[in-house]
Amino acid sequence: MIKPISLGDESNLIYERWIKQRRALVEKLSDGKVGYVHVRSMADGSFRKTFQDALGINSDKAALVVDTRHNGGGWLHDDLVGFLGGRDYIWFTPRGKKQGELGAEPHLRWSRPVAVVQSESNYSDAHMFPFAFKTLGLGKLIGTPVAGTGTAVWWETQIDPTLVFGIPQVGMMTKEGKYLENLTLEPDVVVYNDPEGSAKGEDAQLKKAVEVLLEAVKK
Repeated sequence: MIKPISLGDESNLIYERWIKQRRALVEKLSDGKVGYVHVRSMADGSFRKTFQDALGINSDKAALVVDTRHNGGGWLHDDLVGFLGGRDYIWFTPRGKKQGELGAEPHLRWSRPVAVVQSESNYSDAHMFPFAFKTLGLGKLIGTPVAGTGTAVWWETQIDPTLVFGIPQVGMMTKEGKYLENLTLEPDVVVYNDPEGSAKGEDAQLKKAVEVLLEAVKK
């Protein structure tokens, strides 16, 4: 018996397969030292998933890749940089044991090395998050330039509900007085994924992110 599924369900299955492949690739390239999370959208559900994966299956990792590719935006940039910008300030240590044997504070934020992977498919708040991450000096950006699409938009629906349009309302300005809109965000390390390599299951951007993090862990 064959049960048909919707295009949405098929899309989710393809996405889950892609995530499993990325996670397995990072695990292999780093020999289990680096964890992987993907931020699918800039929304509450994605933040909960990022929080769960970072402090759950990746809790024992020495570093973390945060993948933002193919993210269409939303409003999550400040939550993410707050979560990823933790700095250890006290260590749980039983007497006679190694410092931090039982962990450290903050234990509900990521405080180890982290790198963000971005690409030309990032849009809106997926431009603002890597910009904030880089501006705050939380780690390296790896991938391709992101177009300057970071702005706040008000969405309106017409009498015909199929007609929807967005009105840019609030611009995001840097400390230098420049709007993020039309301001291209350059990565710290430029890496392109070529079609031939991608067809073979390769991911040059993830590979470089792992290399950068392994170097950071050594320091």
